Amino acid sequence: AVRQMRWSKEHGAVAVFMRPLDKDKSLIDESFYPIYEEAQNLDLSMAVHIANGSDTHAELYHAAGEGSPALPFTLFRTPTVTSTMLLLMSDIKNLFPKLRWGIIEASAQWVPWIYNEAARRIMLKGVEVPSDLFEQANIYITCQTDDDLPWVLKYTGENCLLVGTDYGHGDPSSDVDATVQIRDYEGISDGSKDNILYHNPKKLFALDMEGKAVRSAAE
Repeated sequence: AVRQMRWSKEHGAVAVFMRPLDKDKSLIDESFYPIYEEAQNLDLSMAVHIANGSDTHAELYHAAGEGSPALPFTLFRTPTVTSTMLLLMSDIKNLFPKLRWGIIEASAQWVPWIYNEAARRIMLKGVEVPSDLFEQANIYITCQTDDDLPWVLKYTGENCLLVGTDYGHGDPSSDVDATVQIRDYEGISDGSKDNILYHNPKKLFALDMEGKAVRSAAE
C-alpha cells in the first residue's frame, strides 16, 4: 500500500481511500499506522467513504433488514459515523498531527450527536473539551444540501465542513447542483459558504488552486 501511495502521489493523487471497517479492523487499528505515517509524509489525506469491508457486519444487517429501505444506511453509513467517533477518542491526532481526515458521503446531520458523545467521554477523563474538537483532530466532513447546516456548524465550526455532490452517481447522495444550492442556502453566512465550497476542500486535499489558476491563464 505504501508503494502504491508513493506512485499515486507522483501521478496526482490527493488522498488515500479507507474503509471504516476492513475485515476485523477499525480505522484506529495499529496495523494501519505505517499507511498513516506515509500519508502524512506525502501530504495525502485519508478519505473515509461510506463503505463496509467486514463480512460479519454486512451479514448481520442483511439478515436483520433484508428488503428494508434502512439497510443501505445501516450497512454503509453507520460504520463511517462510528469510525469518526473512534478517531476523535483515539491518540491518532497526536501520533500523526498533520494527517487530515475526510469523512465522505455520510451527510453531516449526525455531527452534533458524535460531538456530544465524544465530549462526555473526554470530560470523564478530566480533560477540558475543546470547542473545535473536529478541527483539532483534522477531521473534515462532507455535508448534503438538505442537512441543517446552521445546527451542524455549531459543532463542526467554520473550518471543517465541505459539500459532497457524489457527482456521477444516481443515488440519494447525488446532487449535481450542490454548489449552487449551498450558495442559495438561507441561514448561514457568505463566509461559511466560502469555507464549505472552497477553503475547506482546498485545505483537506492540499490543493494548489492559485498555482493551477496561474498555469491555466498562462496556457
